[in-house]
Amino acid sequence: MKKIMTIAMMVVAMAAFSQMQIGKNKLMAGAGLGYDMTTVTDMAGDDVSASAMTLYVPEVNYQFEAKPNDMFKLYLYAGLGYQIESFTVDGESADESAKTMDLYLNPMVKGYFANNLFAKIALPYNYMSYTAPIADAEAVALTGMNMILSGGFDNREIEIHALTPWNNFEKGMAFYGIYDMGIMASYDGTAAEELASYFGVAGYYAHMMENMMVKPYLMYKMGMNDLVDESSYLDLGLIFAKDFNEKMNMEAGLNFNMHMLPEADALDNDAYNTLDVDAKVNYYVMPELDVFGGFGVNMDLTTEDANPIYSILVGAEYTLNFVK
Repeated sequence: MKKIMTIAMMVVAMAAFSQMQIGKNKLMAGAGLGYDMTTVTDMAGDDVSASAMTLYVPEVNYQFEAKPNDMFKLYLYAGLGYQIESFTVDGESADESAKTMDLYLNPMVKGYFANNLFAKIALPYNYMSYTAPIADAEAVALTGMNMILSGGFDNREIEIHALTPWNNFEKGMAFYGIYDMGIMASYDGTAAEELASYFGVAGYYAHMMENMMVKPYLMYKMGMNDLVDESSYLDLGLIFAKDFNEKMNMEAGLNFNMHMLPEADALDNDAYNTLDVDAKVNYYVMPELDVFGGFGVNMDLTTEDANPIYSILVGAEYTLNFVK
């Protein structure tokens, strides 16, 4: 009953959006092909190559924003995706591919107050159906819904247009607190008895120069439920973006992640550290059509002699903007 009532509330909220002054209403649909490669140690202790190829088709995202007045803004973000992932180890391909279908709905309400203060509530709902790369494997469904409360200071100017249709430049700063509480979760039809909750803080500063943006950020959260997760998590990073001309844009990122354990593990590690570096080039064949290619590296900084994972991604995305 709780699940049905929660989803009903989301439907009512989405219906209410249609009565507001619409600021954003767009649909993005695309497809992509990703390739990950690394070196792993097999059972005999030898280093062998391992890779995974993932086909993303389709990938659909929807964004809707409406403003009833100057004090409040309503959002609905949603998405649907399907991925097929095949694996190869030491030159031998697995007989089956993993298949994943995911869906998310995220209605949000943001209130604006004096001196650039704000408060926001979000109710993200996620559904995933996963089929393991095993012959005759059955799909397993995972669902979850959280309530995320955030509030603090935000004086940003967002979605600034430079040269290309990328339009995701911003300038200004934001600092806020976050409380993330699980409302429901289930695995293969079995509801979780305990749900995770987190308290955290986030901050970032976006500096925009001519057709270019540099944005450092920091995010920290800690687990509040000792029966589910008492770990702490730190993300420290930098986002860079630049429009080269009216058709070509580049975005890049550097992220350091620290997963701090409540107590040391069997290998005496008290934290797991990773470093991610990525870059992506967008080329707009037309304002609505983005053809992109990207490259990334993920490095395990905790495990001794761990090898980096290299990633390549190519794809295209078409945007239908219903608000001119």
